[in-house]
Amino acid sequence: MEKYDVAIVGSGACGGWACMALAQSGFKVALLEAGSHIEPYRDFRHVWPYEIPFRGAGQPGLLRKYFKGSTEYNYRLMIDDRENPYTTSPDTRFNWVRSRVLGGRTLHWSRASDRMSDLEFKAASRDGYGEDWPISYADLAPYYDQVEQFIGVSAARANLSQFPDGSFLPPMPLNCAEAIFQAACSKVGFPATPRRVAQLTRMLHNRPPCHYCGNCVNGCDVGAMFSTVSSTLPPALKTGNVTLLCDSIASHVLTDGDNHASGIRYIERHSNRVVEIEARAVVLAGSSLENTRLLLHSKKGGLANSSGVLGQYLMDQVGGAAVTGFLPQLKGSAIRNDDGKAGGLYIPNFSNIGGRRGSGKFIRGYGMSASGGAQMYPPFAAALPGFGSSYKKQVKSLYPAFARVWLSGGEMLARKENFVELDPEVMDKLGIPVLRIHCSHCDNDRKLYEDYFARAQELMHAAGGEIVNAKPRIGVPGSLVHEVGTSRMGKDPRTSVLNSFCQSHDIPNLFVFGGGCFVTTGDKHPTLTMMALTARGCDRLKDLAAKQEL
Repeated sequence: MEKYDVAIVGSGACGGWACMALAQSGFKVALLEAGSHIEPYRDFRHVWPYEIPFRGAGQPGLLRKYFKGSTEYNYRLMIDDRENPYTTSPDTRFNWVRSRVLGGRTLHWSRASDRMSDLEFKAASRDGYGEDWPISYADLAPYYDQVEQFIGVSAARANLSQFPDGSFLPPMPLNCAEAIFQAACSKVGFPATPRRVAQLTRMLHNRPPCHYCGNCVNGCDVGAMFSTVSSTLPPALKTGNVTLLCDSIASHVLTDGDNHASGIRYIERHSNRVVEIEARAVVLAGSSLENTRLLLHSKKGGLANSSGVLGQYLMDQVGGAAVTGFLPQLKGSAIRNDDGKAGGLYIPNFSNIGGRRGSGKFIRGYGMSASGGAQMYPPFAAALPGFGSSYKKQVKSLYPAFARVWLSGGEMLARKENFVELDPEVMDKLGIPVLRIHCSHCDNDRKLYEDYFARAQELMHAAGGEIVNAKPRIGVPGSLVHEVGTSRMGKDPRTSVLNSFCQSHDIPNLFVFGGGCFVTTGDKHPTLTMMALTARGCDRLKDLAAKQEL
């Protein structure tokens, strides 16, 4: 077997960071990626709708069914559910959006980069529900700094305790619709700030600033948005300490005795050849659910599962239908490149804070976003009546006036009833059992969504907007692509899988990075917190190696 200091499974946000941090510290690293290699200058050639077969709309039914979360532009980055299925229990639904490609979901993520606060880390102490995290904001703050300063987060300081400020690049400017919504927020007393995004507004680490081409979710060819292939992998490879193994699907974490991980068994995607590599430490850094699937498959009853908690407490965040309409003051104005930039206006959580709205109706909180203006496709056009010249004039007049307010993320409560397990009957194309997902919303989730929907309409009215679509419909779990939990961290090995460093209680040389360790979802986008936890966990791993405790 090939021998390494560390074997890392997964090359997304956490795997890329761990690879860079450990390789730069002198570790010999094997980085395993189940998908193919990516070269941005070759694979991310931007095209106009008229250059592709279905004009950017794709085959909607096919893409929705088999390439969840994709478009005709980027579906090749996604998993084909026909080859890699998953199942759900008869009474639940779950949209599991997945990528298998070098860089993972960093190639097409929303770039939202928010710090969680003690409002999330210590939520149970405030309202009595669930468990506190075994860390506080103070434990993670220096790692938030470290990650932000490296990846580049454009943002403005908000001076809100529930939405901690960080080390920022200048924010992206608001467009006309966002400026109108910002004024409306002042009118109704909502906090508001430009959305915080891992997208450059000036040169950083030889990466150029964004040129506002609007192709972020189709793969950034210049590296202006953070991704593994643009940011963390190049310096990792430069060390000469990394062996990159693409098209290598991990099937088992190998163990030497019950409490020591010895390596990884993987299957070469194109040849089906089974390969084993040896490592002094193993890092799982795939998506939350893929990490858990690998642990469940590695040992009967689940590896690192003496607590019996592995697979439990699955969470996404609460999302759903947006409130959409038009801002009359923008009708007939100049058509601008409004979707060329990232972000929008962000309204941080204001519920259940110091007696603010939401108290008594539901616990925890949510964040909203608001934006508008012309986009590549006028999303309202298909619903307009008429045809011919008059119809086209109507579309053109409304084009820059379109506006929407949506739920960026509401806290979905952690419940033991939401869990994943291996399906005893269904396997993927390589013969590995797939996940069976059990997940549904609770009453608190629904009440939180109802409150958001009322506040979104209030904001639209305050902006002078004409609402044309306000049908409350809570989203299917998984749709926000913020799935976390199933390998939660905690102080007590009897009730948690990992400690506060994302290190297995049962197997000290096994680390699990990603969203699986989350105790609560909070109302923030999870990626920045996942990366900060990874940076902290890597320091722990380096300390153990220095003490020869691996």
